[in-house]
Amino acid sequence: MNNENNNNDEKILITEEMIPMVSGNNEPNPIRIVVDEHTARCFLLDRGWNSMKIVILFDKPHPVWDDYFTTKYFDFIEPGKMRWGHEKESMRISKTLA
Repeated sequence: MNNENNNNDEKILITEEMIPMVSGNNEPNPIRIVVDEHTARCFLLDRGWNSMKIVILFDKPHPVWDDYFTTKYFDFIEPGKMRWGHEKESMRISKTLA
């Protein structure tokens, strides 16, 4: 059975250091991830004149964030768990091996 959201798939818990950085006007080379069971691509964006931010581009519209999620207010409080925003909400981020 091919199910991209199968909880039995082996996963790597993502840390900030694992996410590729894009600086200046270079093209992104995102990492493939799963955010709270939704597949996506992710990279860090540093334009130099502004704070670094995380960019998550969902493969299919997410029920809350639609096509993408981005914020400069984030930190990884443990592998696979990113806290974001002023309200300190969090999301689970992993990379599926299967």
